[in-house]
Amino acid sequence: MQIWGSSNAISDITSAAGWQILNCSATAMAQDIRLVCMSSDTEEAGCDHLFQAGGAEGKLVRLPENCGMSPFARVANAYISGDQSLPSNISARFVRRDGNGTSNSTVPQVHGLSLDANFSAVDPSKYGNVNIAIQGANYPGADVSGTLISTSASQRRTRLASRGLTDFVGNAISSLKDLNDVNVNKTIALPPVSVDKSATLLNKDIKCGNVDITVDLGVDGKASAQVSLGVAAQGTIVPPNLADFAVTVGMDALIDGTLDLNAGVSTTFDTGKIEVVPPLGIPGLDFPGILTIGPSFDVKAEATAKLDLAADLKVGIVYNISNAQLVFPDKDNQSGGNFNVGDTPLTLSLTPSVKSTGSLTAHLIPSLWCTSTRQSSFCHSVLGSRC
Repeated sequence: MQIWGSSNAISDITSAAGWQILNCSATAMAQDIRLVCMSSDTEEAGCDHLFQAGGAEGKLVRLPENCGMSPFARVANAYISGDQSLPSNISARFVRRDGNGTSNSTVPQVHGLSLDANFSAVDPSKYGNVNIAIQGANYPGADVSGTLISTSASQRRTRLASRGLTDFVGNAISSLKDLNDVNVNKTIALPPVSVDKSATLLNKDIKCGNVDITVDLGVDGKASAQVSLGVAAQGTIVPPNLADFAVTVGMDALIDGTLDLNAGVSTTFDTGKIEVVPPLGIPGLDFPGILTIGPSFDVKAEATAKLDLAADLKVGIVYNISNAQLVFPDKDNQSGGNFNVGDTPLTLSLTPSVKSTGSLTAHLIPSLWCTSTRQSSFCHSVLGSRC
């Protein structure tokens, strides 16, 4: 994730900017922290940048590792901390000895900041818009650091152009898609999805005169899949608005099932889609407070039949899915893949010499769902009511 804008809109409270944070939770989205400039010359150290052009409140600040869930936060309030104590290892750095061996110390004030991720509360009329570009992938081999938008001075006049930002999203997705090799025979860090489950699609009692006859239809479903995910988005974080968004999902999978029908009477039925395997979560991508993409995998079964005789049968349902890729929105027809029907053995049990016709259509349907959630202020900017 990269943000850029006016130097008055964005600041830094990491050690690179001269600051030392004294307390910070790695899991909090909103918190109060204490921090101190590690030099009595705050201008030389770079600490003064936080307070330039009207103070720290309303600015976005970069956070160090292990401080907050997001790399950036909004300064909701800035104040002088009521607790001016310093850890001994930090206070010792401010002690100096003169030529007579006398200790002298000049300890800077300890500041306090109230931080949160309420970016919609920032007034863009004060420091201008702050832009954001996001690129991420949940699989190895994807370089997500080299194709973000350049923010050099030479780019300032063109970086906000609609064409340039749209090109970024398209190029980023194409780059991730090209690396989206999730062959199940390779060892990669993503955990594979593996399921093995049986389900009843239809169990129906039919009364024929004084005889009760049962129609029973079951399915054994096995699935193994390797799923990868890439996402790119751009817009502004102040005010919150994702103007362009795209996601690519890749999958290699083997779907192997058996449909087992026991019918003591001629029958017609349509089971409709029935869930065999409930949604299984797959590691996704999380930009806390801004954008979360979480894919899930499930399997449904469906069967229709028109039989004019009593019959017992088993039919195999086998699909091989190789390098399947879904790009949304697919502006350049990049989605595709290889979908092949495997060997489908059939076992049929009925009375010899019986002549009859009938049909049975069976489906084992894998689905890959990709849900997007955003901080409320980002909603409706891209997906509208589907957010």
